[in-house]
Amino acid sequence: MFFRQILELARQQRKRVKVVGGGHSPSDIACTDGFMIHMGKLNRVLKVDKEQLQVKVEAGILLSQLNLELDKHGMALANLGAVSEVSAAGVIGTGTHNTGIEHGILPTQVVALSLLVASGEVLECSGAERPELFRAARLHLGALGVVLDVTFQCVPRFRLREIAFPASLTQVLDELEEHLRRSRFFRFLWFPHTDRVRVIYQDPTAQPPKSSSSWFWDYAVGYHLLEFLLWISSFFPGLVVWINRLFFRLLFSSRSENVDRSHRIFNYECRFRQHVQDWAIPM
Repeated sequence: MFFRQILELARQQRKRVKVVGGGHSPSDIACTDGFMIHMGKLNRVLKVDKEQLQVKVEAGILLSQLNLELDKHGMALANLGAVSEVSAAGVIGTGTHNTGIEHGILPTQVVALSLLVASGEVLECSGAERPELFRAARLHLGALGVVLDVTFQCVPRFRLREIAFPASLTQVLDELEEHLRRSRFFRFLWFPHTDRVRVIYQDPTAQPPKSSSSWFWDYAVGYHLLEFLLWISSFFPGLVVWINRLFFRLLFSSRSENVDRSHRIFNYECRFRQHVQDWAIPM
């Protein structure tokens, strides 16, 4: 196996090996003066088990590819993050999550995986085989070895209905437990320098597809004009206050509704390069 040769060469030269997935993050965390393995061409679907609703894939497959393959077989991942241009091994190794009080992070959907460790041995891991290593490898952070393949537990294909509406930050925080009970996948987006939030409910539905998107408002105003104004605000930071207030009023002060396949609702288009931190805050 080519990977074993890389590991052996790294040992001889006393260098580290880093594995990278989809390269979605703009950070330089994957950069190294050692060896880098890009998994982009290990992207096949290896096995689809329709009875168990499980799929085994090579570690480098992007979830965007996997979503389409599962759709053909009447299956879907039960939960997804905001983007799918990320690899199967990367999405579990970084603890990618969505939202909803009843749902675990994406690694909780993994039922088995294969791990190539520094000695060159391939270890098969699952809840029954090497369970302690399996639990660690599902959130591996790139520290345990090279993940070669991943088996996901799936669910039957489903649609989601997304309802979004404006509210105040005070109101949402005061009624947080009620919101969490009311929607399977609840989240809210707060706009700094305002008391306004965008509340988003996503729930399974049998309704036909429906879209309230508009190219003019979503792209001409919500992307191109907003990006231009934010660029100006990098020279005049005080403008951010007024930009946030204006764009909430223009784009997010009314109710909207969309219905589509689950992966199309879970994912949303990140039009700007984003610098993101995740914080866990007691409810």
